[in-house]
Amino acid sequence: MSDYTWRMASSLATRPLVRWDGFTLWIDLDMVELVVNRELLRRAPLLRRLEISGAGDELELHLEAAWQGLPARVSAKVRELRLHRRVFGCRVEGLRGPLGIPLPLMLVGAIVRRLGQGMVRFDPEDHIVLVELRRFLPEGLEVRVKDVRCQGRWLCVELAGGSVAAVLAGVAGGAN
Repeated sequence: MSDYTWRMASSLATRPLVRWDGFTLWIDLDMVELVVNRELLRRAPLLRRLEISGAGDELELHLEAAWQGLPARVSAKVRELRLHRRVFGCRVEGLRGPLGIPLPLMLVGAIVRRLGQGMVRFDPEDHIVLVELRRFLPEGLEVRVKDVRCQGRWLCVELAGGSVAAVLAGVAGGAN
């Protein structure tokens, strides 16, 4: 009976990850956590759980991990979330390890080099993390972010001017 219940529950539709309201995207942080935590269990058995919280223009990411069988919790504060020319970026403001001990931000660079799979870079001078999204966003799409802020359990992303002209021209010309 419990196996049947699990299969039934896993096939139910979840609420949308993103809501669109004019030029504003509303990203459901509960759904982001759900999706990321499912992938963490599959892809990175040492990483246990991600929690996201925030207020205003600052997000705090909490990651539970197991290091040599011992549980550990690491948190990072990030600000200035941006999307430009199909590259996502943010500034890392602080990094804390177990018991809230401050960690050097250079550790972010080491993690990015090890786990970034060529998609993620870290600028140690400015503490900027850049994520290459070209393989996920169509060529010719120009999207800029005007403002990002956390409101309750939603991440509100206000979009600035952009263009999809090259994408639309390709579709109109018969290219798929």
